[in-house]
Amino acid sequence: MLEYLLTSNPSLIGCGEVERHLRRFGRRKICTCGRRAKNCSIWGNFQHRSGRLKNWDHKKLTLAMLKYVSSQYAVMVDSSKTSWGSTFAPFRLSRHLGENFLLVHLVRDPRAAAWSTMKPRRPRQFSSKLNFKVGSLSSRARSLRTAGGWTIANLACEIFGFFHPDRYVRLRYEDVVREPLESLKQIFARLHLEPPATLQQNKNRRNRHQLYGNAMRFEALLPTDLKEDVAWRTAMPKGSRWLVGSLCWPFCLRYNYRW
Repeated sequence: MLEYLLTSNPSLIGCGEVERHLRRFGRRKICTCGRRAKNCSIWGNFQHRSGRLKNWDHKKLTLAMLKYVSSQYAVMVDSSKTSWGSTFAPFRLSRHLGENFLLVHLVRDPRAAAWSTMKPRRPRQFSSKLNFKVGSLSSRARSLRTAGGWTIANLACEIFGFFHPDRYVRLRYEDVVREPLESLKQIFARLHLEPPATLQQNKNRRNRHQLYGNAMRFEALLPTDLKEDVAWRTAMPKGSRWLVGSLCWPFCLRYNYRW
């Protein structure tokens, strides 16, 4: 969502979660530009199984893409997450790019993040009480894993911000949804770009090339469509809310989330 809104400035190109391209075969994936990955003006040059990316890592792929698009755009966005395997990615990229690197630390209430992994993706029919318990345990395990990843990711970003405050900016998801233009002004100011008068997307603009990420990247999103997802407050079991909140309470206090 954040990357989608940032691309309202034509000087910026959004490339989605770049790191995932090294772990998944994207030849048949559809880019947000409307073309298959192999025919995309950006991703077509960086195919996973073309042989060119053999033994590449996240840093090498991101830097290669940055070099490729730098003649047309002032800023490239890589929205890869910092949890688990990519925890140290900001440090590696910053070491190479120096002051030309900016880490945008987007935080969200950990209970909301956990609920997004717990809620069923589709209706399920449980044939017995035993199956229901197994499903519940699986949801609890996913919530615990999310809480751990949430803590690790935020801790890594906080450490980066401590050592590189000039290359770091933190936003809350809830604030971005409520006041998107005001929130994004902070980022545009750090990038030395003028914030757009409106965040409404131009359908003819070709500065969005998200191959991986949330399915909303294909939707025609208007600023008025932004609504905070608060379903977790009522749909998430109270015990799970308490458990996740208890595990993440230090950062909840820091980010002004009521425990």
